[in-house]
Amino acid sequence: MELTLRIATYVVLFGVGLLMGTVEAFLVPQRLAGGVEGLAAVIAVIGNLGVGLLGGLGTGRTAGAIAPAAGWFAALAAVTVIAPGGDVVIPGALPVDRGVVVVGVITLLGGLLASIVPIALTGRFTTRVNRPKGDS
Repeated sequence: MELTLRIATYVVLFGVGLLMGTVEAFLVPQRLAGGVEGLAAVIAVIGNLGVGLLGGLGTGRTAGAIAPAAGWFAALAAVTVIAPGGDVVIPGALPVDRGVVVVGVITLLGGLLASIVPIALTGRFTTRVNRPKGDS
């Protein structure tokens, strides 16, 4: 039963990452009031950091931090690859609006770096917690 619950937790965390990545990808061209861009990048950094820490420290295993990062990466990989019709959600070049390209790159790199932090912290935390009491 414990293994089934753990696997279900990882599947849900992967799904949360998948959902976050999909939503962020479609928010890349979004402009807020006053023409402010970058909402997708902010959500990518804060969301990946928060969900990764919640998943890793909540499960007590590094896989809990990896699952949402893998889902996020899978979603963004799917929307940045050119589809058969030539469509792509996050553009690599857009001469008309270069801000969208910059936000796209910051979203990808910021989200990736924000996913690495929970993985490292969870590995460090779980190693210390799961260490036998006699070791120093």
